[in-house]
Amino acid sequence: MMVRRMVLTGALGAATLVGAGCQSNAGNGALIGGGAGAALGALAGGPRHALGGAVLGGALGAVTGAIIGNDVDREQDRERYYYEYRRPAYYYGPPQIVVEHAPDDYGPPPPPPVEAAPPPPFPGAVWVRGYWIRQPYEWVWVRGYWR
Repeated sequence: MMVRRMVLTGALGAATLVGAGCQSNAGNGALIGGGAGAALGALAGGPRHALGGAVLGGALGAVTGAIIGNDVDREQDRERYYYEYRRPAYYYGPPQIVVEHAPDDYGPPPPPPVEAAPPPPFPGAVWVRGYWIRQPYEWVWVRGYWR
Protein backbone atom coordinates (compact mmCIF):
# COMPACT_ATOMS: atom_id res chain seq x y z
CA MET A 1 0.00 0.00 0.00
CA MET A 2 2.74 2.42 0.95
CA VAL A 3 4.58 1.76 -2.31
CA ARG A 4 1.43 2.42 -4.33
CA ARG A 5 0.90 5.73 -2.53
CA MET A 6 4.50 6.79 -3.17
CA VAL A 7 4.22 5.85 -6.85
CA LEU A 8 0.91 7.73 -7.18
CA THR A 9 2.29 10.82 -5.47
CA GLY A 10 5.47 10.74 -7.57
CA ALA A 11 3.50 10.31 -10.81
CA LEU A 12 1.20 13.21 -9.98
CA GLY A 13 4.16 15.42 -9.04
CA ALA A 14 5.96 14.57 -12.29
CA ALA A 15 2.83 15.27 -14.33
CA THR A 16 2.52 18.61 -12.63
CA LEU A 17 6.10 19.57 -13.40
CA VAL A 18 5.91 18.37 -17.00
CA GLY A 19 2.56 20.05 -17.64
CA ALA A 20 3.45 23.40 -16.04
CA GLY A 21 4.10 25.00 -19.41
CA CYS A 22 0.69 26.37 -20.33
CA GLN A 23 0.39 29.74 -21.98
CA SER A 24 -1.88 31.11 -19.26
CA ASN A 25 -1.62 31.37 -15.52
CA ALA A 26 -5.04 29.74 -15.25
CA GLY A 27 -3.76 26.60 -16.99
CA ASN A 28 -0.59 26.51 -14.94
CA GLY A 29 -2.60 27.05 -11.74
CA ALA A 30 -4.95 24.20 -12.61
CA LEU A 31 -2.06 21.83 -13.31
CA ILE A 32 -0.04 22.72 -10.25
CA GLY A 33 -3.09 22.91 -7.97
CA GLY A 34 -4.38 19.60 -9.28
CA GLY A 35 -1.04 17.87 -8.72
CA ALA A 36 -0.55 19.32 -5.27
CA GLY A 37 -4.16 18.60 -4.31
CA ALA A 38 -3.88 15.02 -5.52
CA ALA A 39 -0.68 14.45 -3.60
CA LEU A 40 -2.11 15.91 -0.40
CA GLY A 41 -5.41 14.08 -0.92
CA ALA A 42 -3.58 10.76 -1.31
CA LEU A 43 -1.68 11.37 1.89
CA ALA A 44 -4.80 12.48 3.75
CA GLY A 45 -6.80 9.50 2.46
CA GLY A 46 -4.56 7.07 4.28
CA PRO A 47 -3.79 3.56 3.12
CA ARG A 48 -7.40 2.59 2.42
CA HIS A 49 -8.64 5.73 0.66
CA ALA A 50 -5.54 7.07 -1.06
CA LEU A 51 -7.05 6.90 -4.55
CA GLY A 52 -10.31 8.61 -3.56
CA GLY A 53 -8.41 11.26 -1.63
CA ALA A 54 -6.12 11.85 -4.61
CA VAL A 55 -9.04 12.27 -7.00
CA LEU A 56 -10.95 14.61 -4.71
CA GLY A 57 -7.84 16.59 -3.75
CA GLY A 58 -6.76 16.85 -7.40
CA ALA A 59 -10.17 18.14 -8.48
CA LEU A 60 -10.35 20.74 -5.71
CA GLY A 61 -6.75 21.78 -6.25
CA ALA A 62 -7.25 22.14 -10.01
CA VAL A 63 -10.35 24.31 -9.59
CA THR A 64 -8.70 26.50 -6.96
CA GLY A 65 -5.51 26.86 -9.02
CA ALA A 66 -7.48 27.77 -12.14
CA ILE A 67 -9.45 30.45 -10.28
CA ILE A 68 -6.32 32.02 -8.83
CA GLY A 69 -4.47 31.81 -12.16
CA ASN A 70 -7.42 33.39 -13.98
CA ASP A 71 -7.32 36.36 -11.58
CA VAL A 72 -3.61 36.78 -12.31
CA ASP A 73 -4.27 36.62 -16.07
CA ARG A 74 -6.96 39.32 -15.82
CA GLU A 75 -4.71 41.63 -13.79
CA GLN A 76 -1.87 41.20 -16.30
CA ASP A 77 -4.27 42.01 -19.16
CA ARG A 78 -5.37 45.20 -17.39
CA GLU A 79 -1.75 46.27 -16.89
CA ARG A 80 -0.86 45.47 -20.51
CA TYR A 81 -3.82 47.50 -21.77
CA TYR A 82 -2.88 50.45 -19.57
CA TYR A 83 0.77 50.56 -20.67
CA GLU A 84 0.25 49.72 -24.35
CA TYR A 85 -2.88 51.61 -25.31
CA ARG A 86 -3.19 54.55 -22.91
CA ARG A 87 -0.74 57.33 -23.50
CA PRO A 88 -0.42 60.24 -21.09
CA ALA A 89 -1.83 63.41 -22.61
CA TYR A 90 -0.21 66.76 -21.92
CA TYR A 91 -2.18 69.94 -22.37
CA TYR A 92 -0.07 73.07 -22.58
CA GLY A 93 -2.54 75.82 -23.26
CA PRO A 94 -4.92 77.12 -25.92
CA PRO A 95 -5.31 75.48 -29.34
CA GLN A 96 -3.45 76.63 -32.43
CA ILE A 97 -3.54 80.33 -33.34
CA VAL A 98 -5.02 80.98 -36.80
CA VAL A 99 -4.51 84.18 -38.82
CA GLU A 100 -6.62 84.35 -41.97
CA HIS A 101 -5.45 85.96 -45.24
CA ALA A 102 -6.82 86.27 -48.72
CA PRO A 103 -6.20 83.17 -50.91
CA ASP A 104 -3.68 84.95 -53.12
CA ASP A 105 -1.82 86.68 -50.30
CA TYR A 106 1.35 84.72 -49.64
CA GLY A 107 2.95 87.43 -47.53
CA PRO A 108 5.36 86.71 -44.73
CA PRO A 109 4.06 85.01 -41.60
CA PRO A 110 3.05 87.13 -38.63
CA PRO A 111 5.56 87.62 -35.84
CA PRO A 112 5.74 84.63 -33.50
CA PRO A 113 3.56 84.92 -30.41
CA VAL A 114 5.12 84.93 -26.98
CA GLU A 115 5.21 81.33 -25.88
CA ALA A 116 6.24 80.24 -22.40
CA ALA A 117 7.63 76.72 -22.17
CA PRO A 118 5.78 74.57 -19.63
CA PRO A 119 7.82 72.52 -17.15
CA PRO A 120 9.69 69.63 -18.81
CA PRO A 121 7.86 66.29 -18.67
CA PHE A 122 11.07 64.37 -17.94
CA PRO A 123 14.75 65.13 -17.18
CA GLY A 124 16.83 65.95 -20.24
CA ALA A 125 13.85 67.06 -22.36
CA VAL A 126 14.61 69.74 -25.00
CA TRP A 127 12.09 72.50 -25.83
CA VAL A 128 11.41 72.91 -29.56
CA ARG A 129 10.03 76.40 -30.27
CA GLY A 130 6.77 76.88 -32.15
CA TYR A 131 6.63 77.98 -35.79
CA TRP A 132 4.22 79.19 -38.48
CA ILE A 133 3.14 76.92 -41.34
CA ARG A 134 1.32 77.99 -44.48
CA GLN A 135 -2.07 76.42 -45.08
CA PRO A 136 -4.05 77.12 -48.28
CA TYR A 137 -5.89 80.15 -46.84
CA GLU A 138 -4.08 81.00 -43.65
CA TRP A 139 -0.95 80.91 -41.54
CA VAL A 140 -1.23 78.39 -38.68
CA TRP A 141 0.93 78.54 -35.55
CA VAL A 142 2.26 75.18 -34.39
CA ARG A 143 2.93 75.30 -30.67
CA GLY A 144 6.30 74.39 -29.24
CA TYR A 145 6.75 71.01 -27.64
CA TRP A 146 9.12 68.99 -25.53
CA ARG A 147 11.30 66.43 -27.22
